Amino acid sequence: MTLSQIPLALKPPRRPGYENFIAGPNRGVLDTLDSGLEPGQWYFLAGAPGTGRTHLLSACFARLMERGLDARFMALATSTNWPLLDRTDGAYVLLDDIDALAADPAGERLLFNALNRWRDARAAVLMTGVGRSGFQLPDLVSRLGQAVRLTLKPLGEADLVALVRALAAEYEVVLGRAAADYLVTRSPRNPAALVRLFEQLVARALSERRTLSIPLIRETRAALDG
Repeated sequence: MTLSQIPLALKPPRRPGYENFIAGPNRGVLDTLDSGLEPGQWYFLAGAPGTGRTHLLSACFARLMERGLDARFMALATSTNWPLLDRTDGAYVLLDDIDALAADPAGERLLFNALNRWRDARAAVLMTGVGRSGFQLPDLVSRLGQAVRLTLKPLGEADLVALVRALAAEYEVVLGRAAADYLVTRSPRNPAALVRLFEQLVARALSERRTLSIPLIRETRAALDG
C-alpha cells in the first residue's frame, strides 16, 4: 500500500459546546445561557448569520440535558419542522432561527399559539434569529417583545485568530508560521464561514500530508474562488 492509499484519520464533525466557542465580547451572553436561564422566562438570542447562534443554542441544549432537565430543541429553518410547534412541550424549549417563519401567516400563527401555550405552562423559551422586525402578526410581535434580548457581537481579529488556533488544536493539525493571521486577514469576518473553510483546509492538509501553511491556504482559496 502506498502512502497516498493510507486511509485518512479524519475526526468526526465538531460537537458544539461552550468549551469550543470563542466568546470574545460575548462572555456575558455565554454565561447567561450556561447558568442564568430562569424558569418561565423567555430569551431571544440575536446575531448576524454565522455569529454562532446555532452553536450556542446546541451547547445550551446539551448542558440542559446533562443536568437532567426537560428540554426540547427545534430547528425552524426547515419548514417541515414547523408543525412540531403544535405538539412540543417541555420545561425548556429551544427554537433555532425563528425568523424563518416571519411573514408566513401560517408559520407566525403556529409560533404565536405555541408561545401562548408555553406561557401558560411557565416554560422557559430560548429563541434565536437575526432579529424580530420581519414578523407581521401584531400579537406575535408583542409576545416576542417580552423576551429578554441577548445580542451576539462580532468577533475581533484577535478572537478570530484564537478560533483558528483552537480549531487546529481540535483537529490536531500543524499550523505553519503566521498561517492563522494570514487566514483571518483573507477570509470573511464570520466565524461559521471561517470554520467551514478551515475544515476544507484540514481535509486537504491531511490528504496531501502537508502542514496547514500559507501556501496551502493560498492554493485552496484559489481553487475555491476559481
